[in-house]
Amino acid sequence: MKSLHKKYILQCFALLLLATTSSCEDVIDVDLDQGEARLVVDAEIIWLSGTSGENQSIYLSRLTDYYNTETTRVSGAIVSIQNQDEELFYFTESETAGTYTCTNFDPEIGSEYTLNVILDGEEYTATETLVASPEVIRIEQYEDGGFLGEDKEVRFYYDDPEDETNFYLTDFQSDVLNFPEYDLSSDDFFNGNEMYQNFSHEDLEPGSDIDITFRAVSEQFHDYMELILESAVANPFGTPPANVRGNLVNETNPNNFAFGYFRLSQGIRFRYTIQ
Repeated sequence: MKSLHKKYILQCFALLLLATTSSCEDVIDVDLDQGEARLVVDAEIIWLSGTSGENQSIYLSRLTDYYNTETTRVSGAIVSIQNQDEELFYFTESETAGTYTCTNFDPEIGSEYTLNVILDGEEYTATETLVASPEVIRIEQYEDGGFLGEDKEVRFYYDDPEDETNFYLTDFQSDVLNFPEYDLSSDDFFNGNEMYQNFSHEDLEPGSDIDITFRAVSEQFHDYMELILESAVANPFGTPPANVRGNLVNETNPNNFAFGYFRLSQGIRFRYTIQ
């Protein structure tokens, strides 16, 4: 049974203007106000199937101005996660600036964890519960995918748990995509039934690889991602969307909030090669 879901594709919008007069050829420099260099925390703890879940990474960066094409990575932070039994797991900065790693993390389904980041004398925290994910039971390929029914399509199936509300996030990565494609779904109307996620693209051909990561997520993170993805495909002529805030709280200076979201899930990552 097909899941009721919303699919979003991260796309680049290009506005093509057909020049009708020579006066349209002038270059216009727009002087944009530079925003605050707020902290951005990319903290997904994902316990992949077939692994112990001990090795985890968290990434810290800062917002940059519109024309800056390089990520401003953040060094010198103290990063840790504490479980509900008050056991601490420290994340040490690696040789790659802004990347903090832990090699002894202990994932436990249903346990509550609190992230703690100390930077420049300020403390940021966030709390989430590690969410269980169902197993993928089969993968199938179809030849009638896409809007016109002419593209190759891959579906993977799983059984949604009964008597509980569940939310899911899948990302698809492939050489036919410039950016990952994200698929958000919930078990509304399909609780306790078989569900599937699917991916199709007009450029898929035999030998094309698709890397897939599937995980269950909390309702709060589902809603957060929905806002993020809606912003990414917003009407280019509409009002620019406001920055979407996550679950991170600055305990020292609430006005200096950070962006990003701390989340924990079981996950399944696999590669499928088009036949």
